[in-house]
Amino acid sequence: MKKLILFLILSILFCTNIFAEKIVLERKLTNHVQRYYDKRWFDESGTVKIYANEFTSDNGKEKFGWAYAIESNMLNKADNNETSTPKSFNSETESPLMYYIADGRFYIGYVWTNGYTSEVTTTHVFYDFDLEDGYGLYFMFAYATAVNSLLTYDNKITFKEVYDTDGHNKFYTNDSVPDFSFYTGNFPGYKEYSAAKFENNNKKESQKYRTIRIRLVKDMATKNSRTAGKLIADNLKSKGLWKAKSCMFAGDGTTLGKHGPNEGVITCWYEPFYEYGDLSRGLEEKSNKNLLIDYKKLTAKKVLQ
Repeated sequence: MKKLILFLILSILFCTNIFAEKIVLERKLTNHVQRYYDKRWFDESGTVKIYANEFTSDNGKEKFGWAYAIESNMLNKADNNETSTPKSFNSETESPLMYYIADGRFYIGYVWTNGYTSEVTTTHVFYDFDLEDGYGLYFMFAYATAVNSLLTYDNKITFKEVYDTDGHNKFYTNDSVPDFSFYTGNFPGYKEYSAAKFENNNKKESQKYRTIRIRLVKDMATKNSRTAGKLIADNLKSKGLWKAKSCMFAGDGTTLGKHGPNEGVITCWYEPFYEYGDLSRGLEEKSNKNLLIDYKKLTAKKVLQ
């Protein structure tokens, strides 16, 4: 059975993943989470594995990658499948949850794409974390992304706190000006991956690479992305990521899916907030909430080929 599972993992997107450094992030996870709309409960019990493509730059100082598959008992049982078969994440052409590593920092964000070589937006919002926390936080983000549709019918995940106790915005991002960028053509493995992708898909257009322009979530008071990243990481590391019945308050930026406000959100907002002079209930005061995932420090392991 173990050999069969490994074969299935290595077969996922094989033709387009052969030149990546395939890695796995894995940890034991136990939770009991309710889907409020139909009052159905879902459980995760056992080892969850997240598989990612990772590429290293010419100079060996930068890396980037994205998750392409997950092994999750919760997802399999939801499909009435009792075996640990991997589920696919969004591919590179479908807005992947990407990470970028450089200068001792670990950046995480969604790259909103419009196909293989272009983006929907001119810049993409990323969070700025310490390298030592990076893979552990990426696991939390990726797991929440994988189970969100099942648990909330696609309500937006709210990873950051937006308002302080005076109703002021804690964080901001510039709408158009990138803080920095990286060019995917500077990663040799990605160049081979890209060439194989075009060849295998019988593409007639020439091979292309993207410049991914990143703007960072910053602390409003300090204008510093590391300060913002520390505040968010400290919350995630100390309290975890929760599924809550409702958003923190009206107008908090939460977009709603199929069943709207009846379904709740996955969030890391914890304390009460003031908005327009009224106190909004914090997560600790909510009766309907379930811990989705806590933090654990992780290291990347190579997938044997």
